[in-house]
Amino acid sequence: MKLGLSTAAFYGLCETEEAAQRIAALPLDCAEVFLQTFSEYDAAFARDVCARLGKVACASIHAMGTQFENGMFSRSARQRRDSMDVFRRVLDAGAALGAGVYVYHGRFDPRKGALLWNAQESADVYAAMSEEAARRGMAVAWENVSWCQMTCEARVREIRALLPQARFTLDVKQAMRSHCDPLALARAMGGTIANVHVCDWDETGRLRLPGEGAFDFEALFALLRAQGYAGAVVLEPYLSLIEDEDKLLRSIAFLRRAMGEEDGR
Repeated sequence: MKLGLSTAAFYGLCETEEAAQRIAALPLDCAEVFLQTFSEYDAAFARDVCARLGKVACASIHAMGTQFENGMFSRSARQRRDSMDVFRRVLDAGAALGAGVYVYHGRFDPRKGALLWNAQESADVYAAMSEEAARRGMAVAWENVSWCQMTCEARVREIRALLPQARFTLDVKQAMRSHCDPLALARAMGGTIANVHVCDWDETGRLRLPGEGAFDFEALFALLRAQGYAGAVVLEPYLSLIEDEDKLLRSIAFLRRAMGEEDGR
């Protein structure tokens, strides 16, 4: 497995290309680039970010999916077409970065309410997106997110039954927020996991950097390894958790040890 950090860790502090420069100086194997807005959905911009990452490879990209992913489910053909056009631009940026994975949230309710679940409709949209991604050598990895539709093991299994080729992003923080066992969710995804997001939390549910909370990362990594996963493990903390660089470095070192690796690259 390869250890990475999302540029989203610095969201609100600096711009994406500046976050890439910060990541380049850290003892990491890879990065996930969070493209924040429409002007960043651009191959030229992505090449600049790639240059600033230096020797740190971009394993995956994450866009501000709330800007366009819901439009793919619209009753309006024009909205669906425009949303897919934006998605293609994101994929072009991802290809310029050398990313192999696009992290997909899926349909959501802006009011954060419960969503009706139509597995076939969701599978059809995912399949169309996957075709576009495959043309650029990328996979769409559907992330479990507490405020979107992919929230639990049962829905993972439904999509896998409809689309055996579907791929997933396992997010342990979002599993906790959906009141799911992250390990059970990992088992439901099985060999279809293409990306992993990690964060930690304490006994009260308050988010922490890995190593500061109560989650059993050694058990997670052992399960992933047993399922044949050898891809990126992306640390995805909110900026408020990173009080200083030393705390971040300690968390990176903790994850290395939990993965059974030595500190450093």
